[in-house]
Amino acid sequence: MSEYFANKVAVVTGAASGIGLGLTEHLLSRGAMAVFMSDVKLENLDKEAKRLESNFPGKVFPVLSDVTKLEQIEACINKARDFDGHLDFLFNNAGIGMTLPTEQVTFDLWKFVIDINLMGVIYGTYTAIPIMRKQGSGHIVNTASIAGLVPVPYQALYAATKSAVKTMSESLQYELETDGLQFSVICPGNVRTAIFGNLTPPPDSISVDEAVEYIFDEMEKKALLIVLPQAYRDFDIAYRTNREEFDKFIRQLGAERRENYRTKGTYY
Repeated sequence: MSEYFANKVAVVTGAASGIGLGLTEHLLSRGAMAVFMSDVKLENLDKEAKRLESNFPGKVFPVLSDVTKLEQIEACINKARDFDGHLDFLFNNAGIGMTLPTEQVTFDLWKFVIDINLMGVIYGTYTAIPIMRKQGSGHIVNTASIAGLVPVPYQALYAATKSAVKTMSESLQYELETDGLQFSVICPGNVRTAIFGNLTPPPDSISVDEAVEYIFDEMEKKALLIVLPQAYRDFDIAYRTNREEFDKFIRQLGAERRENYRTKGTYY
């Protein structure tokens, strides 16, 4: 059992599947006092909460909530705080993927993705901050993406939301660390989750368990930026230190995606 997570109260959004479910399971296995599982999908939420409750009785609290609705996120976070008088972790994890040719991106789609991927994180973060400042401690973990670190063709919309999450979180770290707050930004590459929809995950993808183990290890080190897996850490370094090689690779990726859309209707 890790002392960093033991006897702590946490909120996880997007908790009924994928990385969010993995975060929830690992919090419980590492001794969390209570995990409030926020998700918009009632059937998945009930099913997974009941499964976890059987192994961790009295520690699992499903909360049906939509991250695009401020009042619903406020209610979830306040419920967690009221459980034992403190809120130790907030994982703003709910999000949606978006890889499309520019001609298919509409203004309505921009608003839809911004509301989930960015406003959802803002609502959670700015609801938790005053609670954590008052208690003098707390760790907010926001899920971004490798696309929030480097430019990726056919993902301008998605990348815009994720880069905003990354920069906001970093800015808040340097502002609020003297108040006892810690921020981390998760920037995953391909993890085998439902974000791929009906598509088969890419061959370089890793399991949720592998991803979450690394995330938790880095959180204990108070890491601000958590990039995974290793291939994507190398990718990020190449972007910053070897632009000629990076540009060559990313243009090749763009060409491959262009051809895949032309011949298969998908990006890989």
